[in-house]
Amino acid sequence: MSATFRCPTCNKKLFSYESRFRKYGRLTNKCKNCGSVYIDPRFHELALEGIPADEFMLRSYIVLIVFGGLMIWRAIHLLEMRQLGLPDEMQWLMPAVIFVVGAVLIIGGIVEIIGIKTGLKAKRFEKMMQQSKDRLKDSQYTSQLRSLGYNIDIDQFLDEADRI
Repeated sequence: MSATFRCPTCNKKLFSYESRFRKYGRLTNKCKNCGSVYIDPRFHELALEGIPADEFMLRSYIVLIVFGGLMIWRAIHLLEMRQLGLPDEMQWLMPAVIFVVGAVLIIGGIVEIIGIKTGLKAKRFEKMMQQSKDRLKDSQYTSQLRSLGYNIDIDQFLDEADRI
């Protein structure tokens, strides 16, 4: 679902985004128009929200591969038909685009499955989780989050050495 985000202070349109896509990183951002700090809804702080379980669901990537295969099959079928109602020099364009998109879906699905099976994706998320914990150790950042409505228990992000 596409959403538009406006600055909570000056109401200037800042960006449009797809809410189903996740980015991980710093939650706060600054409006270029008025300079106020806001929570950027595109980003998620892994240490606060946890790693989404669906990131490691093989079934969704298998569906992606199957869908890509169906797109390639359809592209080949369209090339055989030669009845797209396009000029002769353009008959290959739509099937070629469909074929390329299908191939990208297949390759992307295979790469994700390999990443899950080999543990590379888990290692990448562990690294992002540590970066998130490091950000949450910054008192200025956590106080900004608190002032913007986040209830953060800072002790859960501190190592034993940091508490002493």
